[in-house]
Amino acid sequence: MTYYLDANIVSYLLKGNKEIFSKLSDLASNDHTISIPNIVYYEIKRGLLANGASTKLNRFINFAKVLGIVELKTSTIDIAAQIYADLKNDGNIIEDDDIFIGATALENDAILVTNNERHLGRIKDLKYEVWS
Repeated sequence: MTYYLDANIVSYLLKGNKEIFSKLSDLASNDHTISIPNIVYYEIKRGLLANGASTKLNRFINFAKVLGIVELKTSTIDIAAQIYADLKNDGNIIEDDDIFIGATALENDAILVTNNERHLGRIKDLKYEVWS
């Protein structure tokens, strides 16, 4: 199975959350693929740069290289546009970053690991796990 990490999960890892690290280690030891959508990479990197957290930034960049970064494709943007339209028509709009992350997981049939069920749970057919 393929798992993608949301920004809040990566943040917990960077803060040394042992429970999240343990769950991630279990996935890796069971031959699951774990990656980071490039929008998550952007969200984490911008925050670390803005805060001048160079040590965490270097750890994050190395971590992302090891896991791999999933690129946003035109077909992903097409899925994101449909998600946006559906959410807007339902009156349940969420941030574009979350839409792109969800679209990336949907397109690649991945499970999104998040702590943001309130927003990402609105995306139809998105498979996700809440790790809090």
